Amino acid sequence: MKNIIFLFVVFLGATKVLAQFDPEAEVLLEKMSEKYQGKKAFTSGFNQNLINEASNINENIEGIIHVKGDKYRLEIAGQIIFNDSENIWSYNQEAKEVTVTLYDPEEEEISLNNIWNLYKQGYKYGLNENDSEGNWVVDLEPIKRGSQNFYKIRMSISPSIDLLGFVIFEDSGNKFEYVINQLRDRSDLNDDFFTFDLSQYPGVELIDFR
Repeated sequence: MKNIIFLFVVFLGATKVLAQFDPEAEVLLEKMSEKYQGKKAFTSGFNQNLINEASNINENIEGIIHVKGDKYRLEIAGQIIFNDSENIWSYNQEAKEVTVTLYDPEEEEISLNNIWNLYKQGYKYGLNENDSEGNWVVDLEPIKRGSQNFYKIRMSISPSIDLLGFVIFEDSGNKFEYVINQLRDRSDLNDDFFTFDLSQYPGVELIDFR
């Protein structure tokens, strides 16, 4: 999802030194991953907040995402982004145009369709002190500093192993916060729901980058 990053507000607990691979954090992350991978499909609303204190930026938008395996459909800021696991279609409703590119999992931004498994490759992780509401706080950091445009992801996980939100800290000073709202199972979502059908959008210009 080009230029789209999901952000979620979390309570920031006291930080301890981040271990390379904290076994307590690993157990928690594995349980969370298993829980969400066990869902056939789901829909979730979210709030996305961009904060940069130095530039006095504080911008909030709302969105909704539908996920089924590698497929997703994201609705945010006047755009609908379809990923059918082969192509990514970015539909701009106001401009009446859609761009299509080939789907490359390695180029995907962090989102609700991949955040569950992010810890498995290229990251070290550590468990912090619980927040004031008793939720777990886990930090992920790229093993190779500079390999990403961010240096840390902080997750908030409830005692029932639900991901409540996460924050992405960028080297630029931007902080992207996400709060997950109303996540619900959606066994009724079929594959067509994640495919952009140009015939259903008359007058829309197609820009094909494949």
